[in-house]
Amino acid sequence: MYCECGFADGRLPLFFIINPASHSGRGMLLWRQAERILKREGVPYEAHFSEKPGELLQIAQNLTEVPDGEERFLIALGGDGTVNELLQGFRSFERVRLGYIPTGSSNDLARDMGIGKDLERTLMRLLKGGAEERLDVGCLSWTQDGRERKRSFLVSCGIGYDAAVCQEALCSRMKNTLNRLGLGKFTYLGIGLKQIAGIRYARTAIRLDGERTVHCRGLLFAAVMLHRFEGGGFCFCPQADAQDGLLDLCVVDRVPRWKFPLIIPFALRGRHYRFSGVEHYRAGRVEIKTSEPLWVQTDGEIPGKLDRIRISVEKQKLRFVY
Repeated sequence: MYCECGFADGRLPLFFIINPASHSGRGMLLWRQAERILKREGVPYEAHFSEKPGELLQIAQNLTEVPDGEERFLIALGGDGTVNELLQGFRSFERVRLGYIPTGSSNDLARDMGIGKDLERTLMRLLKGGAEERLDVGCLSWTQDGRERKRSFLVSCGIGYDAAVCQEALCSRMKNTLNRLGLGKFTYLGIGLKQIAGIRYARTAIRLDGERTVHCRGLLFAAVMLHRFEGGGFCFCPQADAQDGLLDLCVVDRVPRWKFPLIIPFALRGRHYRFSGVEHYRAGRVEIKTSEPLWVQTDGEIPGKLDRIRISVEKQKLRFVY
């Protein structure tokens, strides 16, 4: 069913993209709540559901191929991973506005943008027009099997320990259990503590803007951030600005296993830079080479284990409504 919505000028099409599996299956229940509100308000809409991996990309490709002179308003109902998957399929950034109702377990994008957990309040704000801001979009690129591969991200990209935590969280029973108890934000903390015993350190060279190289003799992880938070509320880069066209890096090097658990609580408030081995950098382009392949993540999604990645940013590319 095609329909017109009452967003802003009353003429823009309104499309919802729902990930039913978000928040360990509660995504569908939350969509039913949103649907009741839409019917109560008499707002016509079109709903698209992701039923299997990779389907979000196809939905995004179909909905963001917008003819010249037209615009489209999409609202994603899911977690950070849902938004990340949608980004991969975007065909037009100029003619598409993206709204977001967070229903995931970490919701770091919502946390940084000040989007609360009250679904009705968030939805009503979007229906009334909300506020539009232009957000930076990051790009991870790497070479695999002789081919250049790319993946966009909106919150963060990381290599090493933080990505290993994300990789385990994607298939963790702990995540599902904590989500059912309403404690999903502790997923990454719990898995992170579990992962400490298997920390892999790597010699690493981090090239900033093609000019300066930072050498790490025992990299634990490097988080490359557009927003301040990742991993369910860890403020790894409190200086990050999602509109300045720059990447903020939190680099943890040569921190002993016994000391790392002492640092983690400070990262929840962005106070971890007081510790030796935790450094902050800022650049528009970053190249990272490691002595062995390490897990890599973009907004919690895992492209694989890599030993050489390139990261860039496109300033204020996404039209974000909240």
